[in-house]
Amino acid sequence: MARGFRPVDRDTGFLLPPDVRDWLPEGHLAWVVIDAVETLDLAALISTYRLGGRGRRAYDPTMMLTLLIYAYCCGQSSSRQIERLCEHDVAFRVITGNQRPDHDTIAAFRAGHREVFKDLFTQVLTLCREAGLGRVGTIAVDGSKFAANASSRANRTAAGIDRALHTDTGGGVTGGSLTGGSVTGGGDGSGEREGSGQGEFDLGVLVEARLAAAENTDAGEDAEHGPGRRGDEPPEDLTDPGRRRARFAQAREKIRAREQAATAQAAARQARYEQATAAREAHRGEHGSYPPGRPPTEPTAPDQSQPLRVNTTDPDSRSLRTAQGFLQGFNAQAAVSDDQLLLAIEVVDQANDYGQLAAMTRAALANLTAAGITDPVETVLADAGYFHPGDLDTLHAAHRTHHGPEPLVPPNRDALRDPADQQPPRQQSPRAKAMRARLAEPDQRARYRRRSATVEPVFGQIKTRISNRFRLRGLEAVRAELALIATAHNLLKLHTARTTG
Repeated sequence: MARGFRPVDRDTGFLLPPDVRDWLPEGHLAWVVIDAVETLDLAALISTYRLGGRGRRAYDPTMMLTLLIYAYCCGQSSSRQIERLCEHDVAFRVITGNQRPDHDTIAAFRAGHREVFKDLFTQVLTLCREAGLGRVGTIAVDGSKFAANASSRANRTAAGIDRALHTDTGGGVTGGSLTGGSVTGGGDGSGEREGSGQGEFDLGVLVEARLAAAENTDAGEDAEHGPGRRGDEPPEDLTDPGRRRARFAQAREKIRAREQAATAQAAARQARYEQATAAREAHRGEHGSYPPGRPPTEPTAPDQSQPLRVNTTDPDSRSLRTAQGFLQGFNAQAAVSDDQLLLAIEVVDQANDYGQLAAMTRAALANLTAAGITDPVETVLADAGYFHPGDLDTLHAAHRTHHGPEPLVPPNRDALRDPADQQPPRQQSPRAKAMRARLAEPDQRARYRRRSATVEPVFGQIKTRISNRFRLRGLEAVRAELALIATAHNLLKLHTARTTG
């Protein structure tokens, strides 16, 4: 007997329930984001909107914020993709109330309210605390590389930037690609005349229909590309001589600043070497022999054969070494609780994690206090890249006065091996020796292993579920976008806690 099939009826007038609250099941992520945003203090956001005045009314800023956060929660950061989802995805339509903001509006909202995103992070952390999240007896700090909204092919040396500035006449495109636009609509005049071969037709009606179609096409293209633009123009940064030269000048200034910083660091290393050498010679003159230990090593001169390069699209981004090769991007830092809640996030203007532990720990403690999480933080974990003498001394001093956690940071990877298999160097600082002794204790080693189950999976979750690259450009803008990404991550944890609890 033939199997029966349910018939498909595409002529039904209305397929969705008349009440949007019935479109999504209870506990859906969209409802969690809607409820969370409605409880936040958005006075700073709303105050940026002008009441009254001329022109079209703006979209509700609360709705726009909810839309953007939910989109990031779903791994959608492209404003054009968000625009399409507002038309086709039920959850997006529920959030917007069946409104369809265009991608320009979404992108402008994201770029224009960066400070609001930073403030939202702490407020959402408070909501997570109220849901029972935030186990902070032990926290972990780590860094990860995120791609910038810039190509590594735009990296140039100072000489290359100077040549571009001197030869640029403002009349051409110095890089990038042209994006072609397509004309859509029915006003192309290619159709047959209505009624041809079938009797008389009304010419006036036909002309009005063609004019109306042409006007709709023009209106759609104006909305997409902007009035007075064809849609196939190169980006403004490439065609506007002033903006292009400003970007190149900013990149040149960034190179100059980094060269000055490198020169200052080299001078400081040389001064420390000379001071240590003088102290060693003074000891020999007084005691007749050199002090125990190795003599100081003279620092090597900076390599002048490899000139510094800066990206002319986003001068704040860097060429960063990763396990998969070099990446044009930013170094993102995070402090994470034992239940994988983000406590503090930052984007730093350096390629490695050295010297970031104390600052990230202070930021995490400050955010915990602001969110009302009062449980004491006993230990902060970090990998060997964070073994910075100044940071460790600062954290140890704060821990002794009960004002911060005790750091547990291996001096190198060898310190994480089984104590019987380690090969410690003959000369090591008392700080490194003490840390090796701590990590040799079974309970401390077990505590340190928690790091690989807390902070490292968080970066994996963010990059696979939310975003592995930034849409905005510039260090401050990227910091704000990272706050938005972190807010989305914590809301996903809140949703999981509510649906599984």
